[in-house]
Amino acid sequence: MVGSIFYINMPYSNFTKAKGRPVLVFHTISKNDVLVLPLTSNLKREGILITNADIKDGSLKKESVVVVPKLTAVDSELILGSKFIASLKDLSLQKIKKELCNQLEC
Repeated sequence: MVGSIFYINMPYSNFTKAKGRPVLVFHTISKNDVLVLPLTSNLKREGILITNADIKDGSLKKESVVVVPKLTAVDSELILGSKFIASLKDLSLQKIKKELCNQLEC
């Protein structure tokens, strides 16, 4: 599941509403929770650009930006019942991990 992109009903940061959006599963916290990073097709957003060259399975409809460091914990149930879009190549996922760590000052 880590490194996969799904289309989920993503809660807003104030948890009052939700919006369908693609997310990258970044880390499994437990069997009930995962950390995700949102994707956007707004290429002007700060983050890491990914294209179909970064994909090992599936495909992206549009080039997208992984919004780093907007890391969010969600219930894994949101992922399990959602539409699979694609999975990243290991090198692409490592690039995102490195950038996240840089921004969070790991």
